[in-house]
Amino acid sequence: MSTGSCVAAFDVGGTRMKVGVVTDGQVEQLPSRVTAGLDGAAVVDLLVDAVRDVQARSPLDAVGIATPGIVDNGRVIVLPGKFPGLVGRDVAGAISDVAGVPVRMVNDAIAAGVGEATVGAGAGHSRVVVMTIGTGIGVAVVEDGRPVSAGPWGGGLMGGHMPIASPDEGPFDSNGGRGTIEALIAAERLMDAARAAGSDAADVPGLLARWSGGEETARVAVASYRRSLEQALVALAHAHTPSIIVVGGGPVSTSSGWLLDGMSEAVRRRLWQDQQCEVVPAALGDAAALVGLAALAGG
Repeated sequence: MSTGSCVAAFDVGGTRMKVGVVTDGQVEQLPSRVTAGLDGAAVVDLLVDAVRDVQARSPLDAVGIATPGIVDNGRVIVLPGKFPGLVGRDVAGAISDVAGVPVRMVNDAIAAGVGEATVGAGAGHSRVVVMTIGTGIGVAVVEDGRPVSAGPWGGGLMGGHMPIASPDEGPFDSNGGRGTIEALIAAERLMDAARAAGSDAADVPGLLARWSGGEETARVAVASYRRSLEQALVALAHAHTPSIIVVGGGPVSTSSGWLLDGMSEAVRRRLWQDQQCEVVPAALGDAAALVGLAALAGG
């Protein structure tokens, strides 16, 4: 990003849109906006209003937009189950008409990956894999501050659909596949493991509180989830040979102690001799995609 540039960044999620202004790499996070229940037209209207509000504060050099789904030339081309009517809509063009500045629109995992790789937990590493754990699994592969490959399917963002177990049993991922990284380690799988172990914990914080207290069913559930996560990390490390894998996301992945303690060593034991790959928690939280958008839109 050039010196002095000011980028408005919008991270459009299924329930809320995070908003920020990034100036010389410094993020000012603004109040988020509700997106739950919106269709494609309403999402564009929300973005237009947000851009106008940000421009009223200060002149902009660029706008960055992150959305779920596969993005190509400022349009979402694949987006299962969210924002009906958004697919095919020229979102970047509509925002550019209003803002009068260049607009860059990318997949949300790519945006978060670039943020963590450039100024977050992966800073200083040439090739970084960033995995975001939530309702689904986001994966981005970043090299020297940019997605490792171009095009709508590039950047390693399909990593969550890599198979690591039998395709004939178990839960499904968002593409209808079984045995994939997303099918086995999406956030919901931790509570599935808890129920299978006989725990009656109501949610992830409750389960982790019991784990900290040494409850056996919670320990069994966490160990089961960690085994699947280890499988996923090993697969990504072999596929992309990064020197670091950054793990972030919601309540599952923010509690890095229970999730990632000892994980670097466990992964390295299953790699090629002398292959090094560290596994670390994400550092930027909600700001990751905003920072990444600024780097991509203003660079």
